[in-house]
Order: sequence, then structure tokens, then C-alpha cells
Amino acid sequence: MKTIDNILWQVKYLQKQNWLKAKELLNSGLEQYPNNRKLLFALAKMYQNKKLYKKAIDNYQTILESHPDDDSVLFQISNCFLFLKEYRLSLDYLNRTKTEFPALLYNKAYAYSKVKDIDSGIEVLKKIHKYKVKNNLPYIFLAELYFMKKRYKEALELLDIAEKSFGKKGAINYLRGLIHVNKNNYLKAYVEFQLAEKLKVRNANFYRNYSRACQQIGKNSKAIDVLRKSIRNSPFQVDSYIELIKLYLKLDLKYEAYALAEQALKNSPYSVALSILYNKIKKTLTLDDD
Repeated sequence: MKTIDNILWQVKYLQKQNWLKAKELLNSGLEQYPNNRKLLFALAKMYQNKKLYKKAIDNYQTILESHPDDDSVLFQISNCFLFLKEYRLSLDYLNRTKTEFPALLYNKAYAYSKVKDIDSGIEVLKKIHKYKVKNNLPYIFLAELYFMKKRYKEALELLDIAEKSFGKKGAINYLRGLIHVNKNNYLKAYVEFQLAEKLKVRNANFYRNYSRACQQIGKNSKAIDVLRKSIRNSPFQVDSYIELIKLYLKLDLKYEAYALAEQALKNSPYSVALSILYNKIKKTLTLDDD
């Protein structure tokens, strides 16, 4: 009969090459040592790593039957529910844990943010700082939560701390830019968005906000260029097309708007908003020709 440690050692070696064989070995081990915590945990973790979260939860739950206060198991179950977007269930397990540590606090704050309890998320995340975490993510996330509550001064202070402590990061400049947009400081927002782009921020929401800041300070050519980049990076993102079409229409560039609407409909043929814009432009051009 193989010892539990021997089984676990073989599983550790096997799972990188053939996880199914490693799973069979664990199941075989559980036949010899029914409901053994170490074997069940290893099997659950293996399922979790393979994104088979429901199977992972089943095995973790088996451990809880005999170890109901096992914090490491409670934490892993909460992680599985986070990935399944079952945020309230994740919070249930996070709140059952008795030990606090940075990853747990971060996940709990994230789950609270997803159920729209931003105040609780802020209070939880503030506790992380006593651990002296050597990472900018908790600072940026807490700044995001402050931003969501329109506590802009506190958000900006945290972003400054994050930058001084951990160096430049595109997410910091992007969030600063969003704060300045909401404070109607469009020139400051433009400067921050420029820096964010240099630091490789590329998502469609970023480009749309960047474009709006450009328009507010009269840089319409730059606004067009920014939205074109957004479309090149995310050709199936409808909102970027709509923003650029509206900007073309605002600048009386009807033929450019029409050509872009045609291109957009090829990529997103079922978009009602695009269809409405396209028909509106087509009707206007027809009237102009008459």
C-alpha cells in the first residue's frame, strides 16, 4: 500500500505531464484512504487549476464535512465561486474564515464591489495596508472604489502613493484621467491619458474616454485618431464605431460617417444602434443628392 506522501509526490510529478493520470492516482489513493484531507485537497486543487470549479467545490465540501472550520478550504471554495461569478456565495465563505491575509481581503473587497456594496469593499481593502504588501494592485483597486464613490481626493492621494512606492503604471494614469474627466478637468485628463497610452493601456473604454477628453479641449483630429486605434485593436467593439460615427457627424464628415457605418455593420450586423445610425446617415445623404 502506498503512503499518502508517496501518492502526493507522484501526483506532483505527473500532473504537469498528464493531469488525467494524476487524477486517477488520487482517486485510487482515496479508495485506500477514504476522505483523506490531503488527497481530497490535492484533487480539488487539480480541478480548480483546470477551471473545473464545480468539481473542485464538491471535493472541498467533502473536506468541510469533517473539517468545518478549515480556513484554507473555505478560501479555496470562495475562489471557485469568484471564478463562477457567484459573488454572494463567495462572500459567504470568505466571511466564515477566521484568519485574515492580503489575498483574502483583496478577494472579499472585489466580491463586495461586484454586489455593489462599495462601502464594505473600501473598509475591507483598507485593512491590507497593515500587511505592507509589496504590490500596487491593492492601492489601485482601493482608488477605484473611492472613484466609484466620487471620493476623488482620496483616490488621487492613493494613486500618488502607489506611483511613488511601486513606479509608473498605465492603470494609475488611466484612473487619474477618469477622475479629472469627472471633475471636468479635461486638459489634465488628456495629459494622463497620453501617459497611460505610452504605458501600454489599450482597452476600448480607455480609448473612448481619451477621445472625449480630446474633443473637450478642441483636439478633434486626435480624437478621431484615438478612436481609430480603438477600432483596430477591438474591431468587434460596437461602442467605438458609434463614438467615431457620431464625431464624424458632429464635424459634418457625412461620407466618412457613412463609410464607417457600413464597415461597422459588417462586423456587428445585429447592432440596433448601428443600424439606426446607418439608416439615418443614408437618408441624409440621399436628401443631399436630391
